[in-house]
Amino acid sequence: MPKPTKTELTKYRRILKQQLATLKGDVGSMRDEALRASDQDASVDHLADQGTDNYDQGFMLGLIENEEETIKLIEEAIDRIDGEGDWSFGQCPQCIEAAEVAAAKPGKKKAGKKAEAWIPKARLEYLPWARYCVQHQETEERNRESA
Repeated sequence: MPKPTKTELTKYRRILKQQLATLKGDVGSMRDEALRASDQDASVDHLADQGTDNYDQGFMLGLIENEEETIKLIEEAIDRIDGEGDWSFGQCPQCIEAAEVAAAKPGKKKAGKKAEAWIPKARLEYLPWARYCVQHQETEERNRESA
């Protein structure tokens, strides 16, 4: 896959900034709602109501945690666009590593070219904060599930 152009990087940066602003607002609202729920009177008429309130608050806190993780990924993607990340925006670090390992094996001719493993543009259009190509994202998710 080809490297994203400057025009595409500008577009991705704009999309990421919009998404970041939206998520930060959503997280702020959810946090306010979760805190408001915890400040409510604990003398509920029925224990089942109290259990439901506790479940709802735990669910909301879980959503907040997920959204905060996405915010972190978006901020990292913006850093990569700005040239401040550990690798270039649109590259899959796992593919880069695999290509470098393969190039370093004995008997391989060195092309003298740095490994460039670009995430497909269709994936970046759908998920501009993607860190990995689809194959390596699936591997990461399987590893996370088994941990």
